[in-house]
Amino acid sequence: MKLFTDSDHKKRFMKTWLPVMVGIAWAPIIWILLIPLLSPILYALSSSWPFTQGVILLIVLFATYLLLKLFRRLGTKFYSNNQ
Repeated sequence: MKLFTDSDHKKRFMKTWLPVMVGIAWAPIIWILLIPLLSPILYALSSSWPFTQGVILLIVLFATYLLLKLFRRLGTKFYSNNQ
């Protein structure tokens, strides 16, 4: 059983959903990097772990978004149809 009927359908699927999969894969890595760096500072300022985790979650989502935007821009720069 083939998942994709033709190569055009496969390319459209990968172009649409590959950045989402990359974001899902990289978000926990960014989270693991930011927790030891930012949580002591944020906890000292707020004295609340839920607030600290919420702020770090927002930072992780924003950083993931920026990285995916950068990767898309670099991908279109290097793999354009003008070559």
